Amino acid sequence: MDDGAPPPNGPEDYGIDTAVSIDAEAQPAPVTLPPLKIQEWLDRDDLSEPDCLMGSWLTTTTRSLLVAPTGLGKSNFGMALGMHVAAGKDFLHWKGKRPARVLNIDGEMSRRLYRDRIRDAVNRIGEIPSGFHALSREDLEELKPLNTPEGQAQIDQIIASIGGIDFIEFDAIMCLLAGDMKDGEAWAQVMPWVRSLTKRNIGQLWIHHTGHDEKKSYGDKTKEWQLDTVMHMEAVKNEMTDISFALEFRKAREREPANRADFQTTTIALIGNEWTSDCAKPDRKGRVSPLGLKFLDALNNVLAGEDVTTIHGCRAASLANWKAECARIGLIDPEEKPDSARNLFNKHRRELIGANHISSNETYAWTL
Repeated sequence: MDDGAPPPNGPEDYGIDTAVSIDAEAQPAPVTLPPLKIQEWLDRDDLSEPDCLMGSWLTTTTRSLLVAPTGLGKSNFGMALGMHVAAGKDFLHWKGKRPARVLNIDGEMSRRLYRDRIRDAVNRIGEIPSGFHALSREDLEELKPLNTPEGQAQIDQIIASIGGIDFIEFDAIMCLLAGDMKDGEAWAQVMPWVRSLTKRNIGQLWIHHTGHDEKKSYGDKTKEWQLDTVMHMEAVKNEMTDISFALEFRKAREREPANRADFQTTTIALIGNEWTSDCAKPDRKGRVSPLGLKFLDALNNVLAGEDVTTIHGCRAASLANWKAECARIGLIDPEEKPDSARNLFNKHRRELIGANHISSNETYAWTL
């Protein structure tokens, strides 16, 4: 019945307590926020220092892309790199840091040719690195494309059977993924798995071809956007060998003033049974700041004592003892300025690693 009153406009006109009902419904559930403020990031102590495997450019969290024209030697180069990482040996102008577990996955060659390449690489390095593992796509006929959950699960199972790895090489994207490489869909499907490998501290090298334009990778650039290191090989004529190329780091997020030498463009060749580079050898020590040298002196003080262990044949000091020595000689003040002390220690630890004076893992450090 129309009594002349205006129609109700909202819940309050029906006598509903909107202050209670609407606010209760609108309030989101409490969440724990990740670090957002600058000081919160500066104070983070849950992020480990890079675990370097080869020079300063290859770590257990590196996501790298190697691009080259067909027939230039990228598979030979990748296998040689993987074997030297596994052995913990210097390769070209890069310093080997420690023996590691490596998985090389080949999707291109026949098993016979793959075996021959492995034999050649072993002869060149002069040993059989126990940590190097090689998987031929031809031996695993049921292997699904790696941009599918099934294919990723198969590789995860192989990694688990090895007992975990530090570095994995994929040779090559066009053979191990399915779909049109001209667009980004196939790569978008593999990226969540790529990130999961990073979270498991597994460094990655994805090998890829160029197209008709040999100055860039085949397809769109979404792969390069989401990786931290992009290397490009370009042919260099050399009458002494069929494998000779210039290697350029076109993207290098880990590059810093202290480690620039590891990212410089270099001409690489396989002459006879030896890989050569026109850059300085890795035993050359980089320049270190005066304060960095004092941190190195503190480490040597600890290494001269009795509370040490042995890692890869080297006397190694715990990071805790090194920090304590730095505090004792007045380089840091962990009592009054804990955040500043932690940041300063980590800064010069990275500097010494980048300059090839020391190597380190999450617990110990040793001189090179």
